Amino acid sequence: MKPGPVFLDTGIFVAFLDRSDSFHDAAIGLFADPPRRWCTSLAVIAETYGWFLHRLGEEAARTFRLALAELPRLKLLALDATHHDAVVRTLEKLRGHKLTYVDASSLVFLRRHRIREVWGTDADLGLEGAAVVPARRRP
Repeated sequence: MKPGPVFLDTGIFVAFLDRSDSFHDAAIGLFADPPRRWCTSLAVIAETYGWFLHRLGEEAARTFRLALAELPRLKLLALDATHHDAVVRTLEKLRGHKLTYVDASSLVFLRRHRIREVWGTDADLGLEGAAVVPARRRP
């Protein structure tokens, strides 16, 4: 098991559940050895659910929702107005990187919870020093 907390991003959920994803095998390997502490945000959950719903259909979105309940000790991080203000500041600070709101939100959570490892496929989550595995290279 990994020593520090791990943040799960949309891409790792997609890779884990979509066998056609190029990172599927890597995701299977990661989930086979879950960390002692892991978390994701409700923003990531919403983004991922929407991804499955609109790209693969309602049953795939339902499968994702049910899979979340099977992840032991997964902590879900909530958003509030204070978090939103921090996201807006992050978007301003990192202008030019074309960050999504969800990615900026994730960066805020990484800072706030001192998380240094992200499971995902979005290299932008490494902008402030976190290791992203098995990340795609930035274009």
